[in-house]
Order: sequence, then C-alpha cells, then structure tokens
Amino acid sequence: MNSTGNNPQYIRHTFKVTSELKSYTIYQLVEVVGNKNLLTEIIRIEKFQGKSNASKIDEYLRIRNCSNWSKCEQITGLRPTIKEGLFYGDRTTTNLPEPKKKTLLLFTFSTDRQTLFIDVYRGFYPIHKGILQNIINTY
Repeated sequence: MNSTGNNPQYIRHTFKVTSELKSYTIYQLVEVVGNKNLLTEIIRIEKFQGKSNASKIDEYLRIRNCSNWSKCEQITGLRPTIKEGLFYGDRTTTNLPEPKKKTLLLFTFSTDRQTLFIDVYRGFYPIHKGILQNIINTY
C-alpha cells in the first residue's frame, strides 16, 4: 500500500492495453502493489453512452466479473480533474447487513493511454471536496 503524506493509503493497480475499439479499451492487470487485487484481472474503459443520470463524464469503468461484458458490473464514471490524464470515481459496496461504503478510485493514464494506474482507497471516500482536491494535488 502507498501513502500520500497524511492522506489515506491506497493500493495501486497497473493495467496494460490488450485491445482497443472505437467504443472501448480492454486492459489486463500486470501488477498490484501489495499483492491485494481489489478489482479484476481484466477491465474495460468504455465511452459513456448516456444511459444513466451521470453528468460530466465521457468514460466509465466496467470490471470483468461475468462472461458477457454487457452483464459485467459497471463501477464508476471517470470524472475529470484539473490535471490532464487524472480522473476520479467511486465504488459503492454493500455488505449486508452493514451499510453501503464508498471507496475512492483515482485513474491515471499514461500519455499514450497504453498504461492505466488505478489507485483504490479501500473504504475511504472524502466527505468534503477540499479533501478530494488535496489528494488530487498530490498526483
């Protein structure tokens, strides 16, 4: 796990492109710092199709958790930040009977978009936008 100063710890997942089409890119997991994979081995970054109430996103993350991509879990939209190539989102988990928990996800693309780093702040999501901005500023 990594830490950004006084900010919460995250687990970094590194993905590389395996295939690209006009509407999506598929990435394969190549490394997890701390060897604790919190996502799936294969993920897909898709163009946002406008099929939800989400706003200010162009792409979203879908994990490969079943055999048909259209039925796989859509995790979050990638919200842009003030830093080029850096996006944020969240993952909501429900572990009944416990309440829902949000986890912060930060996405960093390499300049050529062939490598994607996803930092998963498991069990942490900032309550105030200022805290999120402080975390983003460390990237």
